[in-house]
Amino acid sequence: MMKRCTFHFLLFFIFFSHAYANEAAVTPEKLHINSLREYMANNRFFDRVSPPATEGSIEDKMRASRDATLWQYRWIMREYPLYFSMPYLAFYSALYLGGKVANNHSDAIYNFFQNSRPLTLFAGLLPLSFIGTVAAASLASFGMNAYYGLFVPALAEKNLVLDYGEKKHFLDQRTQHYIEDELFYNFWRSPSSEALSRLQKILDKALRLPFYSKKLTYDEEKIDYLLRYYSPELTEQLKLIAHSELIYQQSDFDLRDSHYPVYFFGEPGTGKTFAAKQLAEAMGTNLAVVTLDGATIDDIVGTPFESADAKAGRILDAIVARTASSRDINHRNQVLLIDEFDRLFISGNEKTKDVLSFMLKLLDPVNRSFYSPYLKTDIILPDTIILAGNRDIHELSTHDPELRAIASRLDKVTFKGFDQETKLAIANELMIPNKELRYQSAGGPMAGFTLPAQGHEMIRNFIATDVDPGLRSMEKYIAKVFEKFVRGVAPRSKITSH
Repeated sequence: MMKRCTFHFLLFFIFFSHAYANEAAVTPEKLHINSLREYMANNRFFDRVSPPATEGSIEDKMRASRDATLWQYRWIMREYPLYFSMPYLAFYSALYLGGKVANNHSDAIYNFFQNSRPLTLFAGLLPLSFIGTVAAASLASFGMNAYYGLFVPALAEKNLVLDYGEKKHFLDQRTQHYIEDELFYNFWRSPSSEALSRLQKILDKALRLPFYSKKLTYDEEKIDYLLRYYSPELTEQLKLIAHSELIYQQSDFDLRDSHYPVYFFGEPGTGKTFAAKQLAEAMGTNLAVVTLDGATIDDIVGTPFESADAKAGRILDAIVARTASSRDINHRNQVLLIDEFDRLFISGNEKTKDVLSFMLKLLDPVNRSFYSPYLKTDIILPDTIILAGNRDIHELSTHDPELRAIASRLDKVTFKGFDQETKLAIANELMIPNKELRYQSAGGPMAGFTLPAQGHEMIRNFIATDVDPGLRSMEKYIAKVFEKFVRGVAPRSKITSH
């Protein structure tokens, strides 16, 4: 009996050594994980994750989706080894029944072999040896499945599975198809570090896309305070814009009834970007900023992930910029600021003309979305869009009928700049305190730094003679004044970077 078991073991060892001769680095755990991944792909794991039935906040629904995904994940970890153990259980059941039959007819079997020729005896022993070998191999496979059914190995992509499952049902069908069929299932069928890296990078953008409308409010007192540095006429214009935009933002998103943007026109530093930021803050939402200066179509919309210079694109980057990770919840009703828009009207560059043509189509209320080759889905722009530039595009478009058509649809808001009194207020209430906080945050001898009276006097004198209608020159001068007095408090040789 001992000799026969030894023989079976040797056959089993030779068989598996040959099977994995070229896979010396493949451990049993890796084999199990790779087979498990293929099983998850073939059974379309994410089809098992049902939409959340939870009523309540968006956070509650996401939490329910994540819990459902985690439950399905844990179940399939144990379902797989159980599923592949069934054939072995059937084999051992048959072996056991066969043993019972043999035991009941042992005398007949003994007489059969006793009366057989040597060749017949060998032919009878060979199947027994083969069955023993198969039994040993089956026992090893069954044991491995039983082990990993009890001690479940962790998949490197577990958190990615849960993060996606959490937001799966909030994404459109095209995005779901791309993430599941082209990313997860392909990775599970052919695992590699490159495929995992691609999956991580795509999910980092896709799961930060806006997918719900945030509740916004119109707080006129807050808007008055945030716009206090602008003239009464300009403030009234901006308040009307905010009120109008809030009506659109709070309307049914599925109606897709949008409107043309407004155009902020004024010299550099006259407060266009600052006003857009304050409007967004007063409305309780984010400001997403896209700069068109020097941009090509690829810079704006992005390029496929498979390309050598893969990029998500400036618009997509701007829309997800206020989210720190894929776990964050992003909302649709942001304010989108497209800066340097007037540069598209004055450049004769062919690439710039392509961008202008694209932007003119994108700004049409009936076509407020574009296809992202990076995520292979449509990106929908916010309803509230503000264009900004240093030149009056209404004048620039007088010689071009196509440009005149778009310019005529834009409400123009003119930023004339700030008077000396307003500049002084901005310097004392915003710029100087912010600079002091910046230097104080360095700690050490800078912890208690404040700008001395001499510095304040220098800034007042500069403002009295500053002819720039904007704030750029004043901002640069204030930075120089701070550098002058900071040098006396903390010598440069003692300032170190962290």
